[in-house]
Amino acid sequence: DDLNAELYARFTRDYPFYADTSHDLAERASLPGAHLTVDLCGGTGATAAVLLEILPPAARIISIDAAGAMQAAGQRALPDPRISWITARAEDAARHIREPADAVVCNSAIWKTATPAVFAEVNQALRPGGRFVFNIGGSFAGLPARTKPRPGPSLNELITAVAIEQYGYKPSPDPRPPAPLTAGLVRAQLSAAGFTVLHTETVTHAGTLEEKRAWLSIPAFARPPGPFTYEQRMEILERAYARADTSQPVTTTWLVVTAEA
Repeated sequence: DDLNAELYARFTRDYPFYADTSHDLAERASLPGAHLTVDLCGGTGATAAVLLEILPPAARIISIDAAGAMQAAGQRALPDPRISWITARAEDAARHIREPADAVVCNSAIWKTATPAVFAEVNQALRPGGRFVFNIGGSFAGLPARTKPRPGPSLNELITAVAIEQYGYKPSPDPRPPAPLTAGLVRAQLSAAGFTVLHTETVTHAGTLEEKRAWLSIPAFARPPGPFTYEQRMEILERAYARADTSQPVTTTWLVVTAEA
């Protein structure tokens, strides 16, 4: 909805995560000389804004996202005529791209899609030799959660503890997660769609606990689940944050994939 979209857009402006990951993907996409780049699952335009900085002045961007509210927020924040905003599913992307694209970039979203169908669509949309670059959050890619022990509980763990202690929360068993999009599985799916996988790489991004708190303040991502109002979730978040060691960085791992049509 509009509120979630506006708060999400504000987060992408106020904190560096999306700009940093967008720069990383753009550097891998071989954009010098590109005429048309697709920002797949582009949300409110955080990646499109970085692409505008890198692409030649006459280049164009197509931002595709299934959420109209996200795109509306992006258009308000980034009213650049070089960007075309198309509300559509990633699985239907090719039918909305009228000429071969030089690159397709997808930041922090590909695991939310039906990847075999999306990979086929992207291959159809790209010119021969065009780049497809995307990243997958570590937990969705089956990467290890951390490389060394944390000095204390995470903010999510503290949220659960506060909710149990002070709000009578009874956590439900975690549902079985979907099979991870491992590097091997992604390679197989991309090859089946007609791509050559140039490389896969695991990278680490470091953020702050304040950044994590801001993310969890967006209603769509607020915790814990269950019969809580948004106001109650924010009370729980603030009490959990007060217990946390804010000096410790919050690190996340990502699988980054570069493929060629």
